[in-house]
Amino acid sequence: MHYFYNREIYINMTDYDEINNFREIYIPLDKVLNAVNVKDDDVILDIGAGTGFYAHTFSSYLKNGISYAIEINKDAVKNILKIIPNNKNLKIIEKNVCKLEVNGFNKVFFSNVFHDIECREYIFNLMEKNSMRPLKVILIEFNDKSPVGPPLDRRISHEKLKNIFEEKGYKFESHHDLEYNYIDVYSLG
Repeated sequence: MHYFYNREIYINMTDYDEINNFREIYIPLDKVLNAVNVKDDDVILDIGAGTGFYAHTFSSYLKNGISYAIEINKDAVKNILKIIPNNKNLKIIEKNVCKLEVNGFNKVFFSNVFHDIECREYIFNLMEKNSMRPLKVILIEFNDKSPVGPPLDRRISHEKLKNIFEEKGYKFESHHDLEYNYIDVYSLG
């Protein structure tokens, strides 16, 4: 069980209401939507979808596209199925991201999970081989100096994340600082 806290914030990361409250207060949806820039026919992977909030939100902007909520946690998947109505533009994949096999996507979204992914090489290979181009990758991560978030040794600073993606041939597109997090966007032509 992970807890992120400082004097003002205490979050049980298995309590979906607490996760939703943190997101609503500290990660402005307009900033996320601006970074993702959803188009009618996008195929978006929300890796580590958690509550399904972002995958569902993205799906509401799609006409012919699909938003995939990729989540391994069975309780999270049950929660997504319970709170999100049947939606032709939203598909849920209950699978370990390290064994994911999806083709034809043009956007990949990570919200506060990239730092925990142990199979990054697999993910980079998946994105390189199975995506449509141009590929856009949007990441929300905790600031390295934030008093809230995963342990310091697990966090990825903006500079480190930029180096990781640029070493893989991705072009840095944008960076936006938030109170406890940041949003980075990368592309692969």
